[in-house]
Amino acid sequence: MIIRLDIAPTPATVREYAQSAVGSMQDVYGIRMNFSVDSLAHVDRVLREWREGGAPIEAVTKSLYALGSYAGEVIRQRHGGRWVVPPVAQHGEVDSLFLFLKLADGREWRPIALAVQALTDEPQQTLEESARLLLSARP
Repeated sequence: MIIRLDIAPTPATVREYAQSAVGSMQDVYGIRMNFSVDSLAHVDRVLREWREGGAPIEAVTKSLYALGSYAGEVIRQRHGGRWVVPPVAQHGEVDSLFLFLKLADGREWRPIALAVQALTDEPQQTLEESARLLLSARP
């Protein structure tokens, strides 16, 4: 499995990736994405279809980044926060490879890593479930 990090979103490009996901979901699946937590169910369905269909990560890397960016923007736009570059990437730890969202109260969420993991492994939680848990938790 090869994950191209050179095309991963940056703080300057993450919103463009999210908009790309919106366009792709409309063009490919006929789904209008509205930046709601409920809309993450559509993202989860697409990720599940790709995983179950055996989509090679090399073929969908940029799309994974876009879907993860969209999920993060759902939370950022409605609940605030900022995208943060991870301080140090740890070999073999997907969580440490990608931007993550940090809310004003200090909570962190890693939707890009979650999207990658949703393709490569059976996730313990969907993006929608993870987002709802994040929003229900109080520090």
